[in-house]
Formats: sequence, structure tokens, C-alpha cells
Amino acid sequence: MSKLTTGAAYSASAGAIVHSILTWFSPEEWSALGVLVGISIAIVTCIVNWYYRRKATLASIEANRCHCSTARD
Repeated sequence: MSKLTTGAAYSASAGAIVHSILTWFSPEEWSALGVLVGISIAIVTCIVNWYYRRKATLASIEANRCHCSTARD
């Protein structure tokens, strides 16, 4: 029985915290926040994508470079 009451108490507490966070901002502010977070995530994604594509391209160039040691007499 104590597990049930403990779970109910924690759930009620978590629900109250989530409700207070969600009502902290107005719907217009949440909308603006969503747009800003979306733009930020898009920019970070582009930067990470550029980094790893550049890294793969440089590795491909290095792999295709001829490392032959030919003696020219």
C-alpha cells in the first residue's frame, strides 16, 4: 500500500510542477519560444552536418592520394 501512495504522491507532485511550468508563459510566448528553438536546432544540425561531411571528404581525399614511392633515376 505504501508503494501505491508514494507513487501517487510523486505523480501529483510531478503533475503540479509540469502544470506550473506550462502556465508560466502565455501561448504566444510558447509559440515564439518554439520558433526560436526550432531555428536554433536547425542551425546546429547544419553545422554538425557540415563538419562531418567535410571530415568524410578530407578522409576520402587522403585515401585517394597516391602514397607510392617510385624511384626516379
